Amino acid sequence: MVLQCPAGAMFRHPEKGLVVGVGPFEECAEWPEGRTAFYVNDFFLSAEKPWKIPAKVCVLSERCSRKGALPVQWEAPSPAAFVQVFEEIARELKSGRLVKTVPAVAEKGEVARGRSPREIVLSAASAPDYLYPYAYWEGDGGICGATPEILFRQRGRRLETMALAGTARPEDIEVFRDDAKEIHEHEIVVRALLSRLSPHGNLVRAPRGIMELGTLVHFLTPLALDADEAMPPGFWLKLLHPTPALGCQPCTPETLGLLKQWRERLRCPVSFGAPFGLSMDGEVMMLVAIRGVEWKGDRLSLTAGGGIVEASSVTHEWREFGLKRAAIKRALGLG
Repeated sequence: MVLQCPAGAMFRHPEKGLVVGVGPFEECAEWPEGRTAFYVNDFFLSAEKPWKIPAKVCVLSERCSRKGALPVQWEAPSPAAFVQVFEEIARELKSGRLVKTVPAVAEKGEVARGRSPREIVLSAASAPDYLYPYAYWEGDGGICGATPEILFRQRGRRLETMALAGTARPEDIEVFRDDAKEIHEHEIVVRALLSRLSPHGNLVRAPRGIMELGTLVHFLTPLALDADEAMPPGFWLKLLHPTPALGCQPCTPETLGLLKQWRERLRCPVSFGAPFGLSMDGEVMMLVAIRGVEWKGDRLSLTAGGGIVEASSVTHEWREFGLKRAAIKRALGLG
């Protein structure tokens, strides 16, 4: 069984199916064009050799069946720590130094004795088609999730990306459509993507729509670029990551430094929101690693983030973080 191998990776491609890589992995600093490889890094892109070339590749066309719920003893995150961070962010927003930032709160847990965190990989692999399962594990640690967000999809000079920001419950969808605060938060992401991509070719923005994810809904704006010249995926990765959907606006060394401090104080693992990718058959697809968990031994970190703008309220954001964590637990079968 693939989960029994010491090192492995998973990525569900929308057309090819579930791509599973079996280790050991050859590691590369640059894109290994022409070879099947996974891209695994942290949010701040500190890995020297993020490309992982598996010893063996399997493509599974059939949907995996989920096991029963994985029992986890959860530890509630601290609202006091979040309130303190929120107040600091509010001051930065009021001063004009920030327009938006995305702190993230981690909830810690311990898997029941006799069970393995790797079971989460099977749950993720059985996720609905509107989600993209991903995983990477080595030894007793790993990451796994099922994200709705694509950082970019590239084939040659064609690049597709999306703005995914603004969140509500399905029962509030009619109010959400005209929610000025949520639309403003979403448009910050759209404008940043337009600004970064438009100098590089013909860029087309589709109308803003709504992505329904069962227990949550988000605003979605697809964008497509026909670039003036073919660039390696590393170029687009550095240009786009992090978008204001997971990072900050404006995105500068100073504002990223503040975000790093806030994430650390809220116990957010560095894997949260990082790019996770697959290079296969001449195409590169990069996901945003959200809606997932990181584990080490029997210990789990389950993280959710949310965009904060000047109109945000601490109560609303704390509630939204909780809704997102609950949605992740349901999607990944975590008790």
